[in-house]
Amino acid sequence: MGLSIGLDTAVKALRAHQLAVDVASHNIANAQTPGFSRQRVLLRPIGLDGSDHFSRDNLLGRAGYGVDAKDVNRIRDIFMDFQARQAFSTQGQYSSLARPLRNAEVVFNDPSDDGLSSLLSKFWASWHDLTNDPESPAARTALVHATTTFTMRLQAAHDQLTQQRTDLNQEVTGIGREINMYASEVATLNLQIKQVELNGDMANDLRDRRDLILDELSKLADIHYSESDTGETTVYLGTHELVFGTSARTVQAVDDPLNAGMVKLVFAMDNDAVQVSSGKLRGVLDARDTAFPDLIAKLNTLASGLINGVNSLHQSGYGVDGVTTGLNFFTGTDATNIALNSALAGSPASIAAASAPGAPGDPSNALAIANLQLAPNMIAGAAAAQLVVGESLSAGNTVTALSVAGTLQPGVYSIVENPPLSGTLELQLNGNAIGTATPVAAGPGTFNITFTNGPGTVATLTINATGPYTAAAQVADLTAAGNNQLQVETSASTFYGNIVSVLGADVNRALGLEQSSGLLVDHLDALRQSVHGVSIDEEVTNLTAAQHAYNAAARVITTIDDMLDTLINRTGITR
Repeated sequence: MGLSIGLDTAVKALRAHQLAVDVASHNIANAQTPGFSRQRVLLRPIGLDGSDHFSRDNLLGRAGYGVDAKDVNRIRDIFMDFQARQAFSTQGQYSSLARPLRNAEVVFNDPSDDGLSSLLSKFWASWHDLTNDPESPAARTALVHATTTFTMRLQAAHDQLTQQRTDLNQEVTGIGREINMYASEVATLNLQIKQVELNGDMANDLRDRRDLILDELSKLADIHYSESDTGETTVYLGTHELVFGTSARTVQAVDDPLNAGMVKLVFAMDNDAVQVSSGKLRGVLDARDTAFPDLIAKLNTLASGLINGVNSLHQSGYGVDGVTTGLNFFTGTDATNIALNSALAGSPASIAAASAPGAPGDPSNALAIANLQLAPNMIAGAAAAQLVVGESLSAGNTVTALSVAGTLQPGVYSIVENPPLSGTLELQLNGNAIGTATPVAAGPGTFNITFTNGPGTVATLTINATGPYTAAAQVADLTAAGNNQLQVETSASTFYGNIVSVLGADVNRALGLEQSSGLLVDHLDALRQSVHGVSIDEEVTNLTAAQHAYNAAARVITTIDDMLDTLINRTGITR
């Protein structure tokens, strides 16, 4: 009985160390496999447990029964995984925000000779050149070309930003598909892991694959997860279960009624919106719904300010022929369609450089327009509740021109009747009176409503009346919602400079946050690798140790075989 116990113990040792060799070989084979966790054989001695499997030998006593090597465990730190996935989500947010902002920066192409800033400077320089020689055909032609180049470039910038925003909208849909793909794979892995581990085995490689998928999901959105007693992982996205047991819920992109032309992700089961606070999805949404609309709105403000400011002066000027042109210099309403008036493009002599008839050499109107470059009197329009050139009032009456004093500070000004029912208009900034005007009956034809502050004029509205236009009707129109605000910005050049500088600051901030979060990800990934990563040197050492242990166990079997041979073949009674 004793030799059979020793033989059984040696066989168990052979099997245990054979398993150790197999595990070391598996680790080495997957040293470069993404997400793989190194595995270790759990060796435990089989000692006395109180049961009476074998009869006790009173002379020899009882030894242990060898080694147990049933379990193969993977080395993994769950807390480090949790930390790393939070860092993945943060990095995904900032990197997906920094990338489109850098693309937007390329649209402006500043500072460079072909950038919008340079083209805007050339536009103003052409007006100054015309001021120096108002009768020069060359100066007028140069102004036409500078204006055409600038307006085309401004339209192109608007179109490119709009297209980039559309591309981001498509990316939202793509992220939804990725979420569905990963959720479905986690559900499938949950089923496979459950089946394997219910049989008493460890689904180490399947668990590694599931952890890798959770890493990828965390890069897309901030997720939360928990594991059940049966080994299944439940994944939460926002307030909803994305994966529950072996079932995966899907998200889908649907039109967002509150964001025209854009989509939002909702859960297919109940149409609830997907709410995320970090991850790639959050960064893309921040760029699509905040950064780009803000840039596009600023471009439109720049364009409408130029249109209103230049047109209001140009309409009152005179061309070389000394005839009042009454022409707008620009056509369009904002950056989508701003362009040089085709009548001026075909006849540069009609550009109104003079401020009085019969004085072709008079540059005063051209100088006034050129001075808009630095004067804080850019009038912004084309937005809700803002009075703009071309705005229709009641009965077909129209605001045909707007001008403000150079001392008027940037801001949104309100037109109110003060006191009520007095027939007196007041221009206010933050509730403080800036100027007053008393409309009088007019029309048909063009007339002015002038806001004054003492002896000085602060703003003038030029209105074209189609018929009799009473003072009461003027007050009612100009104080009505939609017509009762004037937005005055800084000079066009300063305003554009602010656009570029703010964008640059936003890019630098996003890149800085991306870099800092990337450093944290690298640090945590290095820590994770130190725990579950495969070291070739360590595995070779383990492999060598298992080999020696295997050889020793084989030597035990040989020794027992010799003992049995002695016992059976060499023991007997000689005659």
